[in-house]
Amino acid sequence: MASAPQAYLDDLNKAFAAGGVEASRRLMERKRDEWKNMPLNVAVTGSSGVGKSSLINAIRRLTGDDDGAAPVGVKETTVDIQSYSHPRNPLLKFWDLPGVGTDRFPRETYLSGINVDRYDFFLLITSDRFTQDDTWLGEELHKRNKKYFFGRTKMGNDISDNKKAHPKTHNEDTVVREIRDDIKQHLRANRCPEVPVFLIDSYKLKKFEFDQLEHRLVSEFPNLKRSALVLSLKATSIEMIQLKVKELRSRASTIAGLSAAVAALPIPGLSTAVDLGIVTGEANFYSKQLGLHESVGDKELKTIIDDIKSTSLKESSYVEAMRLIPLIGLFLTAPTSYAGTYHVLNKLLDKLEIAGLKVVTAAAERAAAAAAEDSDDD
Repeated sequence: MASAPQAYLDDLNKAFAAGGVEASRRLMERKRDEWKNMPLNVAVTGSSGVGKSSLINAIRRLTGDDDGAAPVGVKETTVDIQSYSHPRNPLLKFWDLPGVGTDRFPRETYLSGINVDRYDFFLLITSDRFTQDDTWLGEELHKRNKKYFFGRTKMGNDISDNKKAHPKTHNEDTVVREIRDDIKQHLRANRCPEVPVFLIDSYKLKKFEFDQLEHRLVSEFPNLKRSALVLSLKATSIEMIQLKVKELRSRASTIAGLSAAVAALPIPGLSTAVDLGIVTGEANFYSKQLGLHESVGDKELKTIIDDIKSTSLKESSYVEAMRLIPLIGLFLTAPTSYAGTYHVLNKLLDKLEIAGLKVVTAAAERAAAAAAEDSDDD
């Protein structure tokens, strides 16, 4: 694991010959950001008025007033197929599809009409019961080995309506359980018993099962595209923080390989300069991925990053000292640099993960308190 891939070494040799340290740094940044070049397509389909546009906005953490938001309104807004890019990754697109059975999209031509093979994943959405058209589409997707979930939206409305209708006997847990049981029974009767169903409200993301939907979406996404999806979504839950940290740890191995490739070049001082650039760049990237630039004080974040940079300098100095060992020094620098950079990046992730978990836990507690106040007001 400690040896650098020959392809990296060849590329870095060429980059350094052409533009020195700066060219080497740019090459590593391109390697780091390769995930942004992976197209991802998620289809959201269902009848008019079930909340597809609101869900697409919620996953992208946009409101209906934001630039690039899917239009939300009381009138039918999904007449033609529309795509909406994620703000963090333009190649991650959510497609708002008309439901099955409209005049323009009948069953007979629906799959070809939506270009079914374009999409990596499907979310089949309703705000009431799933229709026979919904379950028919589920069966057709299954035949084509397409992954899909069912989503039951507007749960907040159901809870509020039940409380108004039954002010003396209302129990939220009972309402949620009855809705879930009804959906499962209906899907079982229509030959879709094993498909995951998520009860959600696009305006109350910390309530019901929105976080679980995002987490499961990532876990079920095609393997080659999963990392791109993880790095595109925002870190708004404990589960998403953990998914991102796992992905970033995997990525740390590749970044450490690049560090080893640089160390193998017989140029004194280059390894230290590049390693410091790697750690600084990764520290900023990790903190943005975990949402810390927006939620942790600049002083606290700077302290974490400065501490890691100091550790990186010590590791790099050790690598440079190794070059001076007669005969075998240069052969030892690459594996030592790999191990040192990998250790530093994982230590950095340990600290940032703790900070990220504190942030989302505090946010969840605030959301729970706000929900309790709303419930009391009702």
